[in-house]
Amino acid sequence: MQSKCFCPVCLDYLNDPVTTECGHNFCDSCIRMSWKDLQDTFPSPVCQLARQEMRISANAQLGRLVDLAKRLHSSGSSKMARGEEHRHEDHRQGMSLFCEDDQALLCPLCARCLDLQCSVEEATSYHRQRLKYIKSLEKRLAKVQKLEVTHDRKILQLTEEARMLKSQLASEFEQLTQFVESEQEAALRRLSEEEKRLQQQLRANLEVYSDHIWAQKDLRREVAERSVMSEEMVLRGVRGLQQRWAGLQPPAVQPLCFRPVAYSLPPLCSALKSIIRRFLESISLDPNTAHPSLRVSKDKKSVTWVRKNPNFVGDPGPPEDAAELVVLGREGFASGRHYWEMQVGAKPEWAVGVCSVAPSAQASRPLVAPKRCWTLQLQDASTWPDQSAAIGIYLDWDLGQLSFYNAASDRSHLHLFTEPFAQELKPYFLVGRDCAPLSVGVGRA
Repeated sequence: MQSKCFCPVCLDYLNDPVTTECGHNFCDSCIRMSWKDLQDTFPSPVCQLARQEMRISANAQLGRLVDLAKRLHSSGSSKMARGEEHRHEDHRQGMSLFCEDDQALLCPLCARCLDLQCSVEEATSYHRQRLKYIKSLEKRLAKVQKLEVTHDRKILQLTEEARMLKSQLASEFEQLTQFVESEQEAALRRLSEEEKRLQQQLRANLEVYSDHIWAQKDLRREVAERSVMSEEMVLRGVRGLQQRWAGLQPPAVQPLCFRPVAYSLPPLCSALKSIIRRFLESISLDPNTAHPSLRVSKDKKSVTWVRKNPNFVGDPGPPEDAAELVVLGREGFASGRHYWEMQVGAKPEWAVGVCSVAPSAQASRPLVAPKRCWTLQLQDASTWPDQSAAIGIYLDWDLGQLSFYNAASDRSHLHLFTEPFAQELKPYFLVGRDCAPLSVGVGRA
């Protein structure tokens, strides 16, 4: 029963005892001190059961029990001081002295042979003073508890990061699976077409061989017949037979050659981050290539459709309805790998990509009809799920690949062009007839 009268924090008699929801008792000041720097959860110093609120209740009955225990302890201590309670079994004397070396109680007879000794009261007072380091233990305990709370938060953070990574990986593998299935279907279709082509070529070659064999057999039959005829008949037809024999050449057939079926896989989200860091380009727009109805910003980073561009001087070119509202980038690429982004926002009509013609410096009017284009285009806004979109464009000129990504959300792959490039390519931008700008974006690594 007496053990219940001590606080598990300060290890002294309970002072203003309070009880927590988990059933443990503490000094009111001790439990409040241990919860001093905590905000979200309040764990019990004994069982570590955490609560969302700091709930304690005063325990008056336990307080009366502590007072009784103190009086009993005081009475027992006085008896010990008089040597009435603890006595040496052999010497029959009270244990009134304390040995610091052995940390043991002694009677006067036992203490004769020892130099370092003191009374029980002095030793008790001395060691009570030494027990004041309990406050340091409280600070350490509070620090450890704070670290524990921080650790719990870190675990929750790591759990959330792992969940997001799992979701991202699942999305990326789903995209990869869909693209692989689509590419496999296309590759198998091209393989079937190549097989049909080879079979048709083989049949054509067989027909040529069959005709040649028939001609040889016919000539051999006629030679055999002539050889048994009269001298006049042999000599009369020998010249024709010789000419036919000399003109009979081996058949010309097409060589059978299997053309390998090409396929490719685009870089997905995990590889795209590295691509952005390594190959991000600072793209600017070239006003000299802009349609007269387009206005390029001063920083050359955005373009807007206007009904009449007051800044354009020169030949207005074809009517607006007869020409696309196009502007090209200043930069040209004829090798290497390059990445840039375009902020298309909620524009209902746009196209971004590359084209194979650079504008001429001596051109009398803007270039509006490039030779070849590889673009991703939106014509019906209702079919585009992201109304605040940014498009990532990745050009691998040497490999002959142009990839498009949804750069505003999950960086999912949208489309891939595969073609060996032979000319310099320039960024291509088609602007819809609305007032929203089309802007060069900044890649997020």
